[in-house]
Amino acid sequence: GIADALSATSANVKNLGMGARLYYSFALYPKAASQIAKTILSPVTHLRNFISAGAFAAANGIIPFSDPAAVKQAYQALQTGLKGTRMQNELYEKLLKLGVVNSNVRLGDLTRLMEDVGFGSSMTGDKGMRLLLKPLSKLKNIGQDLYTAEDDFWKIYSWAVEKTRMEKAMAAHGLVKGKWFTDAAGESIHLTDDWFKKEAADIVKNNIPNYDFVPEFIKGLRKFPLGNFVSFPAEIARTGTNIVERALRDINYTIKLANGKLVKPFQGIGYTRLFGFGVTVAAIPYATTEMFKVLYDVTDEEQAAIRRYVAKWSKNSTILPIKDPKTGEFKYVDFSHANAYDTLVRPVQAVINAVADGRTDNDGIMDDFMKGT
Repeated sequence: GIADALSATSANVKNLGMGARLYYSFALYPKAASQIAKTILSPVTHLRNFISAGAFAAANGIIPFSDPAAVKQAYQALQTGLKGTRMQNELYEKLLKLGVVNSNVRLGDLTRLMEDVGFGSSMTGDKGMRLLLKPLSKLKNIGQDLYTAEDDFWKIYSWAVEKTRMEKAMAAHGLVKGKWFTDAAGESIHLTDDWFKKEAADIVKNNIPNYDFVPEFIKGLRKFPLGNFVSFPAEIARTGTNIVERALRDINYTIKLANGKLVKPFQGIGYTRLFGFGVTVAAIPYATTEMFKVLYDVTDEEQAAIRRYVAKWSKNSTILPIKDPKTGEFKYVDFSHANAYDTLVRPVQAVINAVADGRTDNDGIMDDFMKGT
């Protein structure tokens, strides 16, 4: 029955056997309900979603809110009921066709799971359930729109900045719209506004988590009872690799001008992207930890002691220590919970913690590293 449920689609849920229907009702339906509660219905998660999505721009060397024109453009293109949005619907439609927007990874997993179980339709035979879901339906739709908009804002902002800085980099070598150049493959390219738009869209699609690029096997894991939003860490791994690859490509991208001169127009962008990725993934967590240690007068020994006693799921997290100056009692903030790129640094943190604890079994430490990876 469970095997049938895992391979089922939303179209044939009603035709499943008793065992599969029970699995949907008592495993996947509650899972969908809990994920709705802790994402699109949670104000705290909306704030976390907006902040973590901003880290995707920073990881590409884009300083959040540094370009007022791009901020305004991104906000006006959002599809929400908020005042000032839906003013650039044509731009949003264009970015939708380019695959830039409406591709939130966590929401993609959740939406598919709701479709799998027919959330709000298949479990409503009981009158009480129908009455319960009816008032929540509108709130759920508003929450979904906002959750999508929080992701779309940073994707549109990143797209606008990427396009602008490519235009400036080309213009610095006399290449403005209407000019021609020859790329490394020997192909002659006409520099147009569409070329810049498509190049910027390609960067955003490949360097910022996008549900459309998640393999079907990974998407299918949503039907298992354990594991939340498994597509997200998969996309962090893919896009993290792509950011480094794109940075190196930008640094070495060579074109030939009409006078035969070879130039690397995007070299500066490449170095900025590489620096931004390093700062976002490694430097910011470290600097934030050190700042908390100074603010709350926490020593290295005390920090190590705190880590020994934290919850199991925080053992390999970035821990921000807090000490009560009057009582000397300790608290901590699990910074990794809000750090989108924690997936990339956690395996390394596990090795650092093992060495700090005095472990000498290298094979065991490497096993932990591979398990974390």
